[in-house]
This record gives sequence, C-alpha cells and structure tokens, in this order.
Amino acid sequence: MVRVALIGDVHANLPALEAVLHHAAQQGIEAIWNAGDFVGYGAFPNQVIERLRRENAVSIVGNYDLRVLKFNKKRRKWRWKKRLERFLAFQWADHVLTPANRAYLSALPCHRTLRAGGSGVLLTHGSPASSDEHLTPRTPEPRLRELASMVEADLVICGHSHEPFVREVNGVTFINTGSVGRPDDGDPRACYALLELGRSSGCDSQVHHHRVAYQVGRAVAAIRKQRLPDAFAQMMIQGYALDVVMEAPETWDAPVTEAIPGSEREQRRRLKAVVKLAERCDYEARHTHHVTYLARRLFDELEPLHRFGPQEHFWLRCGSLLHDIGWVEGQQGHHKTSLRLILNELDVSVDERERLIMGSIARYHRGALPKDKHDHFSALSPVDQYRVSILAAILRVADGLDRTHRKAVEDLWCEIDARRIVVTCDVRMYPIPEREAAQRKGDLFERVFDRDLKVGWQLVA
Repeated sequence: MVRVALIGDVHANLPALEAVLHHAAQQGIEAIWNAGDFVGYGAFPNQVIERLRRENAVSIVGNYDLRVLKFNKKRRKWRWKKRLERFLAFQWADHVLTPANRAYLSALPCHRTLRAGGSGVLLTHGSPASSDEHLTPRTPEPRLRELASMVEADLVICGHSHEPFVREVNGVTFINTGSVGRPDDGDPRACYALLELGRSSGCDSQVHHHRVAYQVGRAVAAIRKQRLPDAFAQMMIQGYALDVVMEAPETWDAPVTEAIPGSEREQRRRLKAVVKLAERCDYEARHTHHVTYLARRLFDELEPLHRFGPQEHFWLRCGSLLHDIGWVEGQQGHHKTSLRLILNELDVSVDERERLIMGSIARYHRGALPKDKHDHFSALSPVDQYRVSILAAILRVADGLDRTHRKAVEDLWCEIDARRIVVTCDVRMYPIPEREAAQRKGDLFERVFDRDLKVGWQLVA
C-alpha cells in the first residue's frame, strides 16, 4: 500500500501543522499532498510555508494564498468592501511574507495531476471547476456528477470548505481533506486525511480522516503577540469560521492584549495620566478639547466605514488631547516634539504599545503622512499601523476645523457615498479658514477612506 497524508487549509497555524505531521509520520506515510491555503489568520505564514517545503510536500496554491498575493493591487477596493477583520488578515499576511516565500506561492499551480498506486489523482483547492467552489457533504450529487465528467482521474483531492468527507460518484472519489489549521465545525482539533492506495492498477483506495489535538494555546498566544484581532484567536479556540465567532463576541474571554479601554476605572486612570502630561506641557485647553470633541464626532459619523470600537475611540481621544503639547518647546516641528514627549514623558502606567499608538496619532496631526521609514510607525504591527492611519486622518481634519482656535465649528455630521464624504458643519460665523485648513489637511483622510472630502457649513442661530 502507498500511504499519503492529505492536508489543506493550514492557514498559518504552525502548531496544528506540526501536530498533524507528527501524527502522519507515525502512520508510515510516504508523501504529503497539500490542497493549498498556507496562509491566513494564523501567526506563522512563513514558518508554515518553509516547513512544508522541507517536508517536500506536493502543494498547490489556495484561493486565500492568491488573495494575499493580489493584496497590493486590491488594497483600495477591499478596504471598504471586505469585513475589517478579513482586510486586516490579508494586510498582515502580505506585510510579513518574505520575498522567497512570496515567490514560492506565486510559482505554485492551481491544480496538479498525479499518479500513485495505479490511480490517477487531481489535486485542487476548491473543485475541478474553480478554486472558490465549496464542495461539502451536502453538495448535490448532480453537481458532483458534472464535476466528475470534467476530469480524467480516479480521485479528486480538495479542501477550501474545511469540511472533511469522502463521496464517490460515477467512478470518481471526491476527498475533502478538512482543515489542518482552522476547522469550521466546532471541533478545534486539526484535521487531515490518510489515503491508502494499492500499488497496482485497479486496487481500491481507503481514506481515514483523523482529528489531532494540538497546542491551541500556543497558536492563540502568537496571534495575540502579533496584535492581530482577537477574533482570529477565537477561531482557533472555538473551531468556527470568522463570521460565526463574530456573532457573539461578548462570550469571548477578555483578550489579553486588547485591554483598552477596559473598566471605567482603568479608563479614567489612563485619561488622568494623559491630561496630567498635557497640563505639564501648558497645553491650550480650549483649542485642544474642542479639537478632541470634533475628532470624536467624526469618529462616530464615520463608523460605517472604519468599523472601529471603544478601544480605537479611546486612543483617538488621547492622541487628540496630546496633539499640540509639543508647543511647549516652540512651534517649529511641534508635532514631532509631541511624539517625543508622549514616548518619553507619559506616565509609566501606559504601556509602550499604547504610547506608540497615541504618539503616532498626535505626530501625524500635521506634516508628513505615515511612512514605514518612520521608526515609531514601523515599530507598530500592520494592524496598528492601519488603526493609526485612520485615527490620524480623522484628527488632521478635526484640527483643521478649529484652524483659528475660535470654536467656529460647533458641531458636524457626515454624508457618505461611494465617491465622497461630505462633512457639514454647524457654524455661527463664516469658517473660511477652517474649511480651507480641513480640506488641505484632508490628504490622509481621502487616502484611507478612498473618497473625496468636501467640507461645507450651515449657519445656526
């Protein structure tokens, strides 16, 4: 008999892959066939690719792998068309993939035809018709017959649906490997299939699916260490897809690295440290608090686009309160001075990551836009860079709306469509300098929201 380990949908979960490979080795396998989706949601994309290459696995590229490879071209389109967590998963994988591993994925085919033990085999990710087609235990038999007629193979090995099954139609056996790294059926254990083939033509094949326990805690800890959304950790813990775990986030255990804003007492303590630093720097309270109010209003009005929550709202509030503290050393380069003071002088009760986030928001309220060459920005994870870019974009516009420090703009609301965002301001005096400043400082705003910005006003009594 020829014994082959059939794996798929590892999704950057190295602990699960290692457990499966160890289990498969104990079964005396002679080969590994991988149905694709090396990356996505887990914290080990490079390590997964490199481990499977060392194992000489016969692999194809998955639909998720292809999306990560296309991310730079699709970034602007996907930012608002995809769920935020999915966008961040693509962004992070694109950011961390090494050039060598990117080239390896790019060179992989979408399917392979193989021969083993006298049987013809098609290795594909989704179905013979499409890498995006889900084949499940419930796929109608007429559809399987149609797919069987498209291939010249005895076996079709697939993944993508994350649902293990074996079905035989018109002499063709369809085998779904299940998911190594991201099961979707409520069983968080890793899943793979052991295929046994007779060495001579015409011998029957046998398939056994195995569920393998692994160090889920290690996978979860790595996700949190990379500051990825805790929903990704919950997918590993619960054994369900993203959409399912997002239905009831209130049932999750409190995320280890996402404690802000936390309890009201904790939030007050951190805000007290922020305000204390602002006061030590002799900040202009009237202007600062009004800009903070306008930034928070923009945050609320734009929630359908950014889809952030209380944590990001808190960081925006803190960055806004501290954005002008650099004036204590003079106007020239005061945004950079604000960053330095936040990093060096903010109360030690605020951790380093939060200082970087708050400091970066304050630093980018004017001047250059966020760049990887800026040390403080490159020190952030891709997910936090994304957050900072959006929050700083909001602060830039809010600061422009109080250009003359007269509180000319009392309130605002936004109208959003596919091409532009109209910010209408309630005013008691004509705010021409404010409108001009907000439009001028709207460069980052237009980039991150992928829409034109238009500022208007209406006079109120």
